Amino acid sequence: MEPQNEQHGFPLQIESHGVRRWRFLQPYLLLSISIVLTAAAQILLKIGVDNRPGAPGYGFLVSLWIWTGISAILLSLFSWLYALKSVPLIVAFNLAATNHILVAIGAWAFLGEKITQQRWLGISLVALGTFFIARPASRAEEKL
Repeated sequence: MEPQNEQHGFPLQIESHGVRRWRFLQPYLLLSISIVLTAAAQILLKIGVDNRPGAPGYGFLVSLWIWTGISAILLSLFSWLYALKSVPLIVAFNLAATNHILVAIGAWAFLGEKITQQRWLGISLVALGTFFIARPASRAEEKL
């Protein structure tokens, strides 16, 4: 199996028995997985602590929701670390700001939390900022 289309020392495709397939460890895919898992973890943790309101001390740690959230955080960390091998930190960290968008939408969709017009404006500004960060980064990588 020969790596093809190397970018930043990271093979994007591999040839396997004449069939090209995209390699799973493509950096922006891993970055996206990390972002989604982090947002999901926050929602799972919130569900976990809300479902155990009368638990004394650290009783909330027996919640399956909590442990699922912790697992999502750990998977997110590993995905983030692999993405950082090939994505500049300034780009990765700014794209990670989309967590604010995903957590807000997830809290609205799964927890029934209200999003005011002022918060929607803030979410829109974060999305716009992320767009402005991601766009120059993609152009720079096309030139490599």
